[in-house]
Parts: sequence; structure tokens; C-alpha cells
Amino acid sequence: MENNNFLSAFKRIIRECNYDNTYKMAWAKALVELAIENRNQEDFIDIPLKEIAKKYIKYYWNQTIFFDNVQGSSLNKIPVILQIVKELIEKYYNYIENRKPERFERVEYLLEEQLKQDYFDNINKVAKALKADVCWRFIIINGESHEEIYKYIKNENKIIISKDNMNTLKENNEDLFDLINYRWGLILETFNSSPRINKKVKIIDEQEVKRNSLSKYKKYLDVENPNHKCFICGEVIEEKEITIDHVIPWSYLYSDDLWNLVYVHKGCNSRKNNVIPTKLDIEKLKTRNNKLLLLLQDKIITGKEVDELKLAIEKDYVNKFWIGCKN
Repeated sequence: MENNNFLSAFKRIIRECNYDNTYKMAWAKALVELAIENRNQEDFIDIPLKEIAKKYIKYYWNQTIFFDNVQGSSLNKIPVILQIVKELIEKYYNYIENRKPERFERVEYLLEEQLKQDYFDNINKVAKALKADVCWRFIIINGESHEEIYKYIKNENKIIISKDNMNTLKENNEDLFDLINYRWGLILETFNSSPRINKKVKIIDEQEVKRNSLSKYKKYLDVENPNHKCFICGEVIEEKEITIDHVIPWSYLYSDDLWNLVYVHKGCNSRKNNVIPTKLDIEKLKTRNNKLLLLLQDKIITGKEVDELKLAIEKDYVNKFWIGCKN
């Protein structure tokens, strides 16, 4: 298979894959990333399934720990690899004794040193799942297996790919990453009701998932809550314990909006984590928003945030996004 034909076939697999889960997207992305990293100049290059498994853990870790994206079509049966990664995340949380999300790249050293057995057990489990369900299936086009793309060596748990094909992936990596992320986002849109899916997929390729400072919202929140009473427990918050919280989790909205921000204790915020708010919380937030808007208008305070608060009340964003989050 000439390189242009190889590239066409690779893109075709990405475009035409089924929407049962995102395994093929992660596989394609791993191959492109490994091609970029490759320093082997032999005509044919061995890639152990464990090396691809490490990439899977990174992709699903980052998408899950920040956004908890659903990666399969069945709500009752989580894809095996996602289950494995979620188990590893929970072991990481238990080890650090908090639930602050961190990119995989920042904590891999900790997993290798402090949770070594768990981490390498999970790599083996993911590699086993890839062997059973992905590596041989990826190269099937219209019922035919195309070993010109790469050859799967079942007994040795590896694939063999030509240097020319690896170089083609490397040379076209930017276009391929864009295509893979776009298709990954389209697949996720069939499983997830949350907004900004494609941004959530693409942001994982960047060096860090940035959380903007919420301090600019204090001047608005203080208008309605000058005594800094905690939205969760109702008690007054000491200055050193004040934090601003997203009532509907940030991981769902991936957005900072005045209509969704409240003062809470740091401890209350930490315990709440990504829990979906109750109906009572939602009604309390809607009441707060109506009161806040009236006070801002009385004080003739204007600006983009005030306009967005008014629009959120008119469009009933609180209820709409809450229902979507629950789904």
C-alpha cells in the first residue's frame, strides 16, 4: 500500500467507524502520537500493546477526571477500558486524600512510584482489552482486514508497522489530530448531553486544562451576599475559608457564569466535589439569581456578566442545564 493510499485508508477508518464507543479514536490517536515519538529507523517497527495501553489510560484519565465524559452507547455497561481507568483514578484520589483533578501527565510519576502495582496492573488490563476488542478490529474495512496498515502479532501482543507508514502519520499529525478530535467529539455528542463537547475533547491535547480565576465575580456576589453566607450550609464564612463554587458542576458546563456561582466554605466545596445539585439547591439558586439581578439593577450596575445573568433567568438556564446534567 503506497503512503497516500495508507493515509486515505487511515482517515477512512476514522470517518467511518461505528458509534458504539470511542476505542477506535483512542487507538488512532495513540498511533499518531507514537509515530511522533518514534526514534526507530528500522524498516518495520514493533509497537507493544502495553505502549498503546499507556496512551489509552492518559486519554481517558484526562477526559474523565475533568469532564467525566460518557464513552459508550450503553448507560448500563461502561466500556471496560473506561472502567479500568476510573478504578485507577479512585485509587489515586484515595492516595492523595483529596479529589482535586490533575492531568495524567502531572501524576504519572506518582503512579509509577507510589501506586506502581496498581498502575502496571491497569496497563496490563487495558492491553488485554485492546487485544480482545480493538487492535485486530481497527484495520477491518468493509469486512476485510488490511494488514498493509499494520500487522497484528497476536501471540506476541504487539503490532508491526512500517517505517514509511509511521513517517506518514508523523508528517500529517496536525491534520490527523484535528480529524480524530472532531470525530471523537461527534461520537461523544451521541452519548453526552453536556455542552462544549468538542472543546472538551480538544482541550485535552493542550498542556493544561485551565480554570480561570473567579475573583472578578466577587463584586457581583457581594451585592446579594455581603455577609458571605455559605450556599451549602448557610453559615457565615471566615475570610480565609471563602471560595466560589459552581452549583452545576464546572465539569459539565466547562464555563464560568455569574448565574451559576455562589460563595461556599472550602470544606463544603471539597466535600461536594462534582455532585449534581438537588432540586432544592436549584430552586435556591433560581431565587438567588432573581434577587441578585434586582439588586444589581437597583444599584445601576451593568456589564457583560449582568446581561448574561438576565438572559439566564429569561431562558431558564438553571433548570435546562440541571436537567441536562442529570441526564
